[in-house]
Amino acid sequence: MDKKKIINISIFAVILIAGIVFRLLYLHTDIWYDEACSWFTAKQSFPMGTMDNLLHLDLQHTPLYFFLLHFWIKLFGDSEVAMRTLSLLFGIGTLPLVYGATKKITNNKIALFSLAISAVSPLLVLFSAEVRMYPMVVFLVVLSLNFLIDFEQTKSTKSLVKLVITNLLIPYTLVGGILYNVALWGTYAPYLYSQNKKDFFKYIKGLGAEIVGLIPYFILISYYAKMRSVFVISHEGELAFSHIVDVIRNFFGATIVKNIYWPSFDPYQITFLFAMLVVVPCVYFVYGYIQGMKKSDGFLSILYKLFILSFCLSIVFSMFQVNIFTVRYILYLVTPMFILAIIGLFKTLPQKHVERFLVVFILACGIFNYFNARDFKVLKTLAFKTVRLESDKLNLGVDDIVIMPFGADAPYYFRDLYSPRVFYFDLHKELRNPYNTHFYDEKQQKDIIERQALTIYDAVMSNNVFSRNFFDYFTKNVNETVPKGRYVLIALYGSDADNITDIQTLRNSIPGDYVIPARKLEIMFKKFLCDVSVMLNMNFVPVKTFRQDNYTFFLYQKVK
Repeated sequence: MDKKKIINISIFAVILIAGIVFRLLYLHTDIWYDEACSWFTAKQSFPMGTMDNLLHLDLQHTPLYFFLLHFWIKLFGDSEVAMRTLSLLFGIGTLPLVYGATKKITNNKIALFSLAISAVSPLLVLFSAEVRMYPMVVFLVVLSLNFLIDFEQTKSTKSLVKLVITNLLIPYTLVGGILYNVALWGTYAPYLYSQNKKDFFKYIKGLGAEIVGLIPYFILISYYAKMRSVFVISHEGELAFSHIVDVIRNFFGATIVKNIYWPSFDPYQITFLFAMLVVVPCVYFVYGYIQGMKKSDGFLSILYKLFILSFCLSIVFSMFQVNIFTVRYILYLVTPMFILAIIGLFKTLPQKHVERFLVVFILACGIFNYFNARDFKVLKTLAFKTVRLESDKLNLGVDDIVIMPFGADAPYYFRDLYSPRVFYFDLHKELRNPYNTHFYDEKQQKDIIERQALTIYDAVMSNNVFSRNFFDYFTKNVNETVPKGRYVLIALYGSDADNITDIQTLRNSIPGDYVIPARKLEIMFKKFLCDVSVMLNMNFVPVKTFRQDNYTFFLYQKVK
């Protein structure tokens, strides 16, 4: 083996090891709500239990990742480390694929730089250990890119079959992954038609098989669309330009924001450090992508168009409030965009200039990853596990109940035999579904679709709990199951505690049903809390109220 090859293998190995080490920093981290939802969905019976959860409670995700996690849990258990390891395998497995894909379309130097940036990108590092489908879909998209390049270079049936199978898996892993498929169909097929009609028709046959394989997917998302069209409340807000800026900032910055899961609404503080670590890298990579798109032709030009089209489709769907435009839903675009941006930089700027910039960027990312992992562990604990920690301090056990309006549908930290029971009622998911019998009476289920504002207004103004169904469900599962002398702990997350009020104050704040649409979630949440208080007061007395971390707690003791 010649010296040059040994050096190349050594550099590859060092980068790969660094990528693994950075990802391992997040392995021993508490899980947050979305990850707990993954656990809850995956622990159901295969396949019908998982599908039942997706079809009746989740109403947004496709099942492939949850099926895989189901069997992973059976083999290795459901500890945080065990579940994160599955994602970690996909996160680490993506790295050699990045190198392979890049080397096929350019040179070894750019392939190593692409590998290095994928190894240390704060966004990719963090999500590589997330108990969600994101690292899996990143892996599949980069795998698809490899097979697409192989097919373009060889036109072999074997490469096409691999491409079709991989592309089939993407939407079944992430519901929004279909945007990658659509962008690929819209860019590569016309290009192939202009190059060689024989190859075009060969590709179309594969595309036809892919579309047939996606029929169950389209049936599933049609069902989701129908259900979501009648949702009482929704968390998909309007798209703002700041959301796009926020995605680019987190894609290409050497740092990421603290709450990476949702679009940031806080204005950026432009300090020197922020400019150097975020603004400058974003300018470089966006410039590199644009210049690469301008200066490339043939198949490479199609790759630029493919991923920018997928990015734009995500924006369009967000404009229609089909999804939220945030990094985790389009994480699969980060790696290909980095590859293409680096190619564009080397096409445009002096080689030494680009190399120095990339080395500094890689070092900055590595330093950030080291410190962010420590801080992120604390944030994860505060976001979800705090409720269990506080219930343990209060010595709550199996005779006690915890009420969590946020997160009750995924009680991961209350899964052991000796923990308090969680009242199974996640406010957002229960309220949004008009067909939900836990919260809406039969008449309300019809009325809330046809005359939503008036139905909610009437329920608030009545002297009863929101519905008879809710009264029966709550008293049966809380009042009647807690023994005398035992406790109920209410845990309100973040600003949710600001919704505590008395019923008369709530009514006085609503001059008519015309204000309901603009304040729907707020009003229904306040009514929910008023009703819970009334029902608890039938058998319980308040013991104490306190704050801890991100939560406000209310402890009640049963006296009769």
